[in-house]
Amino acid sequence: MRKLPDLLTLSRGLVAAAIFSLGFVGARALEAVILLTILGWTTDIFDGRLARKYHKPPTWIGEREFAFDMVMVFAGLCYLVMSGLIHYIPALIYIMIAAACIAYFRSKMITMSFATPLVALPLIVASLKAPRAALWYLIWIVGAIVLDWSRFKGVVQEFIENARKLAQR
Repeated sequence: MRKLPDLLTLSRGLVAAAIFSLGFVGARALEAVILLTILGWTTDIFDGRLARKYHKPPTWIGEREFAFDMVMVFAGLCYLVMSGLIHYIPALIYIMIAAACIAYFRSKMITMSFATPLVALPLIVASLKAPRAALWYLIWIVGAIVLDWSRFKGVVQEFIENARKLAQR
């Protein structure tokens, strides 16, 4: 059981690979991508909870948990571009600007700032192309926030704290 948090974190890599590969299927896989995204973010909630429950010190995988999250976010964007749901030029420009800012500032807050719209993008696209999947995702988001309010609040506080530190540089 002590390895379960790391396995959940690693599973996001598999979810990301599945999401990316569905880009070759195209837009008709959007509902599956939304369900995989929900699964991936659910593992994100539980890996941290279980690590804290088992008083598990960070492992190599645990220390890279945020990177696994970002791989999943990027896979979602890749799916949307590969399936033709988002045009590749604006996506490429966004990624180039994000990469430059992330490399320059080297801040988790900056990375989160660029990742947040990409996390929302599948929901926005699904609301137009797969409303049923968008509803599932929206219900999941509300449920996750309600059930894990303290974590949500902590992430927001961490973001604000990091923004203050960056502004003081």
